[in-house]
Amino acid sequence: MGSHIVVFQPDGVCLEADSGATILEVATGAGVAIDSACGGQGACGRCKVVVSLGRPGGRPGDQLSTEEIQQGVVLACQATVEDDLVVEVPSEAQRGDLRILAETAGGATSARLAQLEAEAAGGEAAIPLAQRIPLHLEPPRFGRQEGDAEHLVEALRDRCGEWFSEFAIDLAALRALPEAARECGWQVDAVLGDFDGVGRVVGLLPSAEPHTRGGAPSCGLAVDIGTTTIVVHLVDLATTGFVGACAYLNDQVSYGEDVISRIIHAQEHGDGLAQLREAVLGTINRCVASLVEGHHIGRDQIIAAACVGNTVMTHLALGIDPAAIRREPYVPAVRCLPVLRGGEVGLQINPAAPVYFAPCVSSYVGGDVTAGVLATAVADSPRLTLFIDLGTNGEIVVGQRDWLMCCSCSAGPAFEGSGLEYGMYATLGAMERISYDPASDRVGYQTIGDAAPRGICGSGLVDALAELLRAGVIDRSGQINPGFPSPRVRVRNGRPEFVLVWGEEVGREHDISLGEDDIQNLVRSKAAVYAGMATLLDTLGLPASRIEQVLLAGGFGNYIDAENAVTIGLLPDVPLDRIHFVGNTAVAGARLALLAREARRRAEALAARMTNLELSIIPGYMDRYVSSLFLPHTDLSLFPSVARRIELRA
Repeated sequence: MGSHIVVFQPDGVCLEADSGATILEVATGAGVAIDSACGGQGACGRCKVVVSLGRPGGRPGDQLSTEEIQQGVVLACQATVEDDLVVEVPSEAQRGDLRILAETAGGATSARLAQLEAEAAGGEAAIPLAQRIPLHLEPPRFGRQEGDAEHLVEALRDRCGEWFSEFAIDLAALRALPEAARECGWQVDAVLGDFDGVGRVVGLLPSAEPHTRGGAPSCGLAVDIGTTTIVVHLVDLATTGFVGACAYLNDQVSYGEDVISRIIHAQEHGDGLAQLREAVLGTINRCVASLVEGHHIGRDQIIAAACVGNTVMTHLALGIDPAAIRREPYVPAVRCLPVLRGGEVGLQINPAAPVYFAPCVSSYVGGDVTAGVLATAVADSPRLTLFIDLGTNGEIVVGQRDWLMCCSCSAGPAFEGSGLEYGMYATLGAMERISYDPASDRVGYQTIGDAAPRGICGSGLVDALAELLRAGVIDRSGQINPGFPSPRVRVRNGRPEFVLVWGEEVGREHDISLGEDDIQNLVRSKAAVYAGMATLLDTLGLPASRIEQVLLAGGFGNYIDAENAVTIGLLPDVPLDRIHFVGNTAVAGARLALLAREARRRAEALAARMTNLELSIIPGYMDRYVSSLFLPHTDLSLFPSVARRIELRA
């Protein structure tokens, strides 16, 4: 197989690529972020690039017009390298830097940690996943046969005996023990990991070595492995203090934006599973490298990691085949994992570091939900709570301290911009706030970074649907009213649409619009979420009015307007003061698990305690889904506040 030179502009990235590889594959390997939503199937049309020099192979794809083909436009996922190429990546195809919710809601992690410590018996609550324990070892002397290792275990029992019933020592630590103990006058620091209740010495350091390097002590990672984004927090294990955060778009999006696309990729390509694992680990390790460099610490100083993710992402991160998850009876290969090692997982931290993965509930309710329920104390509250993690997947938990029930709904990534002509991730230039005044026919908007508008992200899409419904531009079925008195309502290529931004006003060649088919896509996504909630509540015999608090977690959920979400029927019609945005609860739960044994125990108990409802086999779910394919719903009595506004407008 030959090779060719490929240059990507405007970044100027130049590399050698094998013949037959797609332009998208080459770009992904080179770190050039080309947007792709369909996993390279040629269906989304978002990876349009221009080949300005050279002749690529492959097929044009159904998403290209004759005019585009004549101009050298190709789909990066379909065009192959058969020649030296210069590839222009237009701004519309560049993913850009994503705005990612890396933080939790106002200090909640510290408060929850204190609560767990106060409630737990004894001193076990604050046992982190790994810690550095200063020890004084008994020196050897005549008449005693105990070796250095036995003296080490004896010192550990004296210091930590109430925390661990058993101790073990890694071979690497044993190798370091004789020299370290004697050179430092029998004063050593043991790096002690909590391996499912066994205290294991994974490293040994002379006590004379400073505990800090550049101000940073031994640290741990809290990792949220999201379908779309990866968030990593660096935590001081001695003080439990937050050190820093880093977040990136998950490199797996190049293989598909939803978990089903990625499972299919793993099945249909011989090295698909390895590609997906390499992609997600590459993203995590890029975060690690940024944190290590930014806080001037060594990788070996990161001595523990706690990871959370949905069930599919957990499988893919560990290279475990997830194929069974999408086959009846939808059972994963593993729900609960033992504590692993940094080296075997593939994290670029201390290779002996213990790595904890939060337990999953079912095939589609993962450790990220377990972590979220842990962090928000839903299971400790007497209040009836609806917990919703809105992201690429929609996971829902309803309950209180006596019981918990959960489900996952296949909302798809529409509210993250996928499948919409001008939909996009929450990145620079994305319209995140939209308003419409029908009297003046003026559309107001706010973009991320106050940049020129490029498209619409999730929160803007919720606003747009609600505003167009209130104004009468669309009816409750999502159909555009062709008689609405505005030039913004038009038909383009046989497609009814509403123009949000006139291109000439912002220096764009094309207008930014929301088409009727886009609206239907969004309505289907919101219907799946609402039908999942309704099914949970109906199964329990509870009306939505009984819900005392709604907790919205996740990046998309954190930025939406609550009133607009109720208006379109994405959320139940409850008083707005009951709806609370709780931030990234997944990474908050990961931090708790990193810092406290009691949190890890609670997580195991929560995963076992939650009753999972498999919506696909629940009678009536599809009926509820169909009933939700209206704005806000077929039954307006379920949305009295919205009904009043619609009646007033009429």
